[in-house]
Amino acid sequence: MESSTGITIKRPPGIIAGLTAAWAIFGLFLALGHEIGGEPGALFQMVGLAFGIDTSYAVYAGFLLYMITAIIIGIIYTAITKKIKVLYINSVLKAVGTGILAGIIVWGVLFLPLNYLIMEPTLQKLLMESDPSSSQYAMAKKLVELTDTIFWGSLSLHIVFGGVMGFCARLAIAEGSVIHD
Repeated sequence: MESSTGITIKRPPGIIAGLTAAWAIFGLFLALGHEIGGEPGALFQMVGLAFGIDTSYAVYAGFLLYMITAIIIGIIYTAITKKIKVLYINSVLKAVGTGILAGIIVWGVLFLPLNYLIMEPTLQKLLMESDPSSSQYAMAKKLVELTDTIFWGSLSLHIVFGGVMGFCARLAIAEGSVIHD
């Protein structure tokens, strides 16, 4: 993209795609946290706590980890789709399709292991060590009870994330028509 001064401005498509997709489902995270009776940012807090962050900073750390992960996923996605000819996103339909595929792969390769190897044990630990009258205990108990719902809900969120990421990546890398090259 060239500005009116003749200076070329590089658009980092992976960063744009990852951040936009993360913000697209951010509201869903807040709504889900509220729906299960948690405080605002409760799901991000659980992530922060799982990584050993102090309770007072856990929401911020969880949110930061979420955004950094989204950026990294977006960068990897766009790098792969630019380098592998069959995956090159030369249309909106292909971008959304490959994005959804990427979301499902990230869910299986990254989310599920993190959920079952880090989050679930952390929630069990919180249940054993927290005061039963605390909000942390209530949230941990509710998340443990909703394990099956989290499994399928997280897949849905990763599909939405991937579709938005693919679409935004197509917008960011399009040199001509956004619909197709």
